[in-house]
Amino acid sequence: MRVAFHHIAYQPLTICNALSMERLEATVRRAGLKPGATVMDIGCAYGEVSIRLARAFDARVTAVELDPVMAEGAEARIMAAGLSDRITLRRETSAAALAALPPFDLIVAIGSTEPAGKGLREPAAVFAALSQHLTSGGALLWGDLFWKDEPPAPLRQLVETGGYYVGHDAWQAAARDAGLEVISAEISDETEWAAYRTSMETAIADWLDAHPDHADAPSVAATAHRIKMMLDFGAPYLGFGLYLFRKG
Repeated sequence: MRVAFHHIAYQPLTICNALSMERLEATVRRAGLKPGATVMDIGCAYGEVSIRLARAFDARVTAVELDPVMAEGAEARIMAAGLSDRITLRRETSAAALAALPPFDLIVAIGSTEPAGKGLREPAAVFAALSQHLTSGGALLWGDLFWKDEPPAPLRQLVETGGYYVGHDAWQAAARDAGLEVISAEISDETEWAAYRTSMETAIADWLDAHPDHADAPSVAATAHRIKMMLDFGAPYLGFGLYLFRKG
C-alpha cells in the first residue's frame, strides 16, 4: 500500500487540523452530553478525538474512517486505550454509517470531506442533511477552514480542491438556515496553527530523512511542499473555526 502525506503528517496530531484538544473538549461540554450519550466521529483519522470523547464524556462513540491505513492505526490506538467496548470503528463512508444507524446525540465533523454524502458541499444543505441524524436536542460539532477575506482565485481553487469554504459568519448563517441553533463559534489562535503546522512539518521531515529511497518519498515531499506553500500564501486569508450547533 502506498504511503501518503496524511498517513505520516497526521500521526503525531491529536486533531488533524489547527485546533487544540482542550478547545474541542471545552466546546463539547457546552452540548451537555449525559453519560452514555451516542456520538459519531466522522473521519476519525487515528482515533484520538474518539478516544477523548469516550474517556471525558463516558460516551459511546462510533468512529468512522474510510482510509485503510488510518483506520488500522485508529483500531490499534483504541485497543491500546482499552476502549474497544465503548468505541466502534466503522471502515466505510459517513453516509453509509449514518444511513445504517439510529440518530446520535452528537455528530463530530472536524475538517471532514463531504461528511453528509458524496457531492454534497453547500453548507446549509450539509448541515440540514446531518441534522436528520441527530436526536431531538442533539448537537453538531463542526470544525473547518473559513475565509477571513476574499482570496485570490488561484488560492481558492487550490484550497477548495477537497472542500467548500465560506466565511466565519457564513458558516453560522448556514446552520441557522438549516434550522440549527448556534451555541458557540470560536476561532483557532496562532498557537493552535503553529502547533498544527510544526507537528506535520516535523513528522514529514523525520520520515523523509529516515526513508530517502522510499518509492513514495518524492510524492510525499511534493505534497508537503505544496501544502506548506498553500498555508504560507493563505495565512492572511485562512482561519479555522469550531462551531457547536444544536437541533431543536
